[in-house]
Amino acid sequence: MVLGMQTDALFWNWLVFGGIDDVDVEALTAAFGTVEAVARGRVAEAACPDCGRFSGRVHDRCQRRLRDLPLADQGFVIRLTVRRFICGSGDCPRRTFAEPFSRLTVPHSRFTTRLNLALERVGLALAGRAGARLAAQLGFGAGRMTLLRRVMALPLRGCWAWTTLRSVEARPTPPS
Repeated sequence: MVLGMQTDALFWNWLVFGGIDDVDVEALTAAFGTVEAVARGRVAEAACPDCGRFSGRVHDRCQRRLRDLPLADQGFVIRLTVRRFICGSGDCPRRTFAEPFSRLTVPHSRFTTRLNLALERVGLALAGRAGARLAAQLGFGAGRMTLLRRVMALPLRGCWAWTTLRSVEARPTPPS
C-alpha cells in the first residue's frame, strides 16, 4: 500500500532538513514501513571545487538514494536529485562537477551525515554484534561490519589509546 502524503513544504523542510538550507522537498510517500522524501538542490549555481568559478550550466542530473535516521518508527529514505554542472573556465582541469550537499552527505555516500554520526556513536559504544542489535532496535538496520568500518575510519590520533599503542610499539623489544 502506497500513500501519497500531502506536503507542506515549509513543515517538511523544517522537520527533515532543519539547518540544511540548500535542499527543497518536492514530494513525500509512505509505503511498507518506509517514508521516502523526493528532494532537489535549491541553489541556481555552484562553485567548481578546483577553480572556484560559479556555474549555472547544467550538464546532467542523477538520483542518489540516501538512508537517514528513522522518522516515527519508519525507515526514512531521501531520493535526492543531484545536478552536474559544467565548469566554464577554460584553464580548469575539471570539466564537470556535482552539486555539493556538504551539510546533508558526503560524495559517494549512501547515508546522510546524521545517520553516519549515529552509526559512529553506536559503533564506538558497542561495535560488532551488540552494536548491530542496538542499531536494529533504533531502526538504523546496520550490520556489524558497517559499524566497525565507521569506527576504523575515525581519526584517533588525539585519543589516549592511540598514543598508548604508539608508545608500546616504540619500545625496544627485549633480547631473547
